[in-house]
Amino acid sequence: MQAEAMTAPQGPEPTTVPSGAEARLQRNLKLVVIGLAVLLFAGLATIVGRVIYLASGASTQPAAPSLAIRPEQSIGIPAGAQVRSVSLSGDRLAVHFEAAGTEGIAVLDLQTGQTITTVGLKRTPAN
Repeated sequence: MQAEAMTAPQGPEPTTVPSGAEARLQRNLKLVVIGLAVLLFAGLATIVGRVIYLASGASTQPAAPSLAIRPEQSIGIPAGAQVRSVSLSGDRLAVHFEAAGTEGIAVLDLQTGQTITTVGLKRTPAN
């Protein structure tokens, strides 16, 4: 038992020298890892550069058209007519009205202030 305690602990086992094929394989693997790392960082730099380029550029959206709407406008509907609904689409205003048992829709151009058309509606009995 004393002999076992007296022996000094041994260090790591000696490494074996790789053969020529193993050395070539290790060198090739190192080159592949280095090449992939370079590609990874180049791709990341490209993405970051593209984001910065797009964020710093001028807006590519066209400016919204400004509507030159006249402050006061009038639309011609029959006297005593009641407005049922109003609908706005772009620079056109449609007014659905009812007067003396008849219905109609008047369309107004908000830029020029002119009545474009008046459409009369006729109710037919259900079949």
